Amino acid sequence: MKNDTSVVVKGYKDGILLILDAELPFEALLERIRKKFEDSAKFLGSAKLALTFSGRNLSVPEQKDVLRVISEVSDLEIICVFDNDESTEDVLKMTVDNVISSLSNQTGKFFFGSVTEGSHVETENSMVIVGNIEKGGSVSCGGSLVVLGAILGSATAGTNGNRDALIFASSVDAEHLQIVKTVYDPDSVNEKEKKKLRKAELKAHLDRAARLITLRDDELIIVPVEEDTLRFDSDLSELL
Repeated sequence: MKNDTSVVVKGYKDGILLILDAELPFEALLERIRKKFEDSAKFLGSAKLALTFSGRNLSVPEQKDVLRVISEVSDLEIICVFDNDESTEDVLKMTVDNVISSLSNQTGKFFFGSVTEGSHVETENSMVIVGNIEKGGSVSCGGSLVVLGAILGSATAGTNGNRDALIFASSVDAEHLQIVKTVYDPDSVNEKEKKKLRKAELKAHLDRAARLITLRDDELIIVPVEEDTLRFDSDLSELL
């Protein structure tokens, strides 16, 4: 299996790129991933890395299986999983760096997988969700919340009273958003302002951009995150 190319591991600055065969049955592919990381365990050593998949679309359960296998045969700790989309990947990496890079292992928590309907995840610290918050699912944390997926359910940050806490997500269509005791009220933005904002976002190609939610003057402000500068600027006047 020396010339086997069904699983190729490439290192890059922020982590590992895993190039996977698109045709091989998943169970067989999983065993080859196990063998690849088992053989490379000493070389890879112990590190906290991001993992990017390429060549094959994996479901969330399949991604979990891959992470489980890697953890079983190596000393690597995979803290983030990214799609192989350069612009999205860059935004998410930069977001994690900018928002939670100052957090130590004791103050920042990671949750791998989506928070499903009926589930509640809670921590007194800041949190990164590597997945979605599905409808009917809820997350609350004392610090900031970074969701490397969509917020469709309930998200609350700053439960410890931290008004500087923020919420970041790849997309937002939430049932409930809250920072400290302030709840987002979509009716607080009138229809005329909403249309102006949508028009500005479309013009700037930000209609599908990630979203940043911050607390300002007892009001939650939601703005798109610009990929080129990743400015965490919650001043809506620039977009209207």
